[in-house]
Formats: sequence, C-alpha cells, structure tokens
Amino acid sequence: MLTNQATALQAFSLLEEAECEDWVLQVLLLKRYWRRRHAEVPFFTLGMAAYLDCVAGPDGAGYWDASRRQHSNQLLARHFSPLLLQVATLLQRIFQQPVLQAEDAAVPGFHIYLPHPVFALPVASIHKDLQYRDVFHGRAAPAEDVFSFTLPLSTPEGSGLNLWTEEGGSPAFFPYRSGQLVLHSGLTTHQAVLRCCGDLERISLQGHAIRLDGQMLVYW
Repeated sequence: MLTNQATALQAFSLLEEAECEDWVLQVLLLKRYWRRRHAEVPFFTLGMAAYLDCVAGPDGAGYWDASRRQHSNQLLARHFSPLLLQVATLLQRIFQQPVLQAEDAAVPGFHIYLPHPVFALPVASIHKDLQYRDVFHGRAAPAEDVFSFTLPLSTPEGSGLNLWTEEGGSPAFFPYRSGQLVLHSGLTTHQAVLRCCGDLERISLQGHAIRLDGQMLVYW
C-alpha cells in the first residue's frame, strides 16, 4: 500500500500519446460546456471543482446544488467513462484497495488553459489542497490519507509542478509528461507550472483521493 510521505511524488505511465490526443479532442469538442474560471485569461474547467465551486460568488452555490452537480457528473461520465475507469483501476493498484467515487461530490474533471503570454509567468497559486474539509464537512484527515493526482493530456514544454518538500525551502520542479499520472500528497505545498504560452493548450485530468472510514474515495 502506498504510504504518502510529505516528500512523496510518484508518476505512473497510463496512456499512450495517441490516446492522449483522442481525449484532448473530446475535451475540445465539448467546449460549450467549459466553465470560464478567470475573467481576463483563458482558464477553464470541464466539470465542477470544490476549490472553485464551494466558495462564495456567482457560481459558488453550484457544488451543493445536487441537480447541477449531477448534470456535470453525468456529462463527464457520458463522454469520459473509459478514461475515468482507467484512472480508478490504476489508483486501485497503487493503493491496493477499491477506489470509489465519493457521494455528493464532483467526479474528477479537467483543467484547460489556452495559450496566453501570462501563462509563461509563475501565476498559479502556491497552495495546499484543503478542499476535502468542505467536501467532507470539516472532517480531519492525516497527511498520509490525503492525495492529489494529475493526468496531463496536452502538455506544453516546461509544464509541470513545483513541490515544496521542505517548508520555507526552495521548490523541487517535476516536469509533466502526457499520459503519465502524477500522484502526491495534497497537503504538501505545491504550485502548477503552466508554461502554456506558445501554440499548445494545457489540458489535464484532475482529482483528489482521500482515505475515510477504511475506504479510498475520489472526487474533485
């Protein structure tokens, strides 16, 4: 069983390049369902995300609107069930236990960045993934039971993740590779390195996993 040390980041090959291209095309074909997440730069999601939709604001109530969340989840399931199943199967192998979709939560979805000069800069937030406190109503979880994962599908050169393995130190940079699932502790400070400033969009499947009551649950 994977024990999630604070410094741990692991990568697992999952998809071939052609498979990534097929899933990217599917995301692009569903552009009418993208949710714009920034007023000035082309940052979108396909699907609901707790860190964006649990907060106050015009779309803030969306995560707790069961009908809206169900509609979003059904859309992703209709178009991406094989991909979501591949990810869940890999996570089951890593964690050596069944992986279930969390009830009353969004399924893993997509970050979408279209090329823009500002994405050459370190503009993504430096953070820890604490949204499980909202999704699971304030329940505490030790660091070894909280995970975040990214499956890059379209990956500009230099795109990856900064990870602070020592608080107050300098980050370690981990480059992304399309088709390779990256798994790390959501409670380790980290920052997306976008590098989406040329001709290629940056698209990735995003999600979290948490061990609660002996179950491994995934959500976004």
